[in-house]
Amino acid sequence: MKIKASNKINSVLALFAALSVFSAALLSCKTADTEQFVIIDEKHVPPPMPTELPVIEYSGLGIKFECEQMLLHNAVAIQDKEASGNFAIHIIDESANAKVKVKFPAGTYEVLLREKAKDADHSAFYVFVDGQSYRVYPNNPPSGSWELTTRTPVYFTIEEQRTVLFTIQSNSDSKSGHTGMSLDYIQFIKRQ
Repeated sequence: MKIKASNKINSVLALFAALSVFSAALLSCKTADTEQFVIIDEKHVPPPMPTELPVIEYSGLGIKFECEQMLLHNAVAIQDKEASGNFAIHIIDESANAKVKVKFPAGTYEVLLREKAKDADHSAFYVFVDGQSYRVYPNNPPSGSWELTTRTPVYFTIEEQRTVLFTIQSNSDSKSGHTGMSLDYIQFIKRQ
């Protein structure tokens, strides 16, 4: 009896070992059109995904907001050890978008995003500021590593305190952008 029990235990342990290897292989697969790995480890847990549109308040000289904390539609949160907070989002296709609302006092603001693009065919996208589209991209050609979109900053001015909706997506109504890039955070700095 002891031998049979031992064989059953060994069989169960072998099954668990095989499932563990299979699970690890699935979690470390490359995502389509990117060099990023989707790896979930014990040290870094993915942030909870919002189910409602986040509303944040501008304060101080500037703020940054992690893209993975935005309301995502068809965008995937990925782990990247070089990203702020170890996570970013990946714009998979033209239907993907990310949204956040920000309460601003009156003033002029600059908006930049931290982006990683593998080439110029996977780098341009749009930031909508209350429906007004702005084409954004990093260096041309992109460096292939994380960089701010300082080449194409977005500026807007509001005359009185109000809440502004920001939407990130690949296309505008009049022109196509790209997919396949990763976005780390959006940054707002008061300029006046």
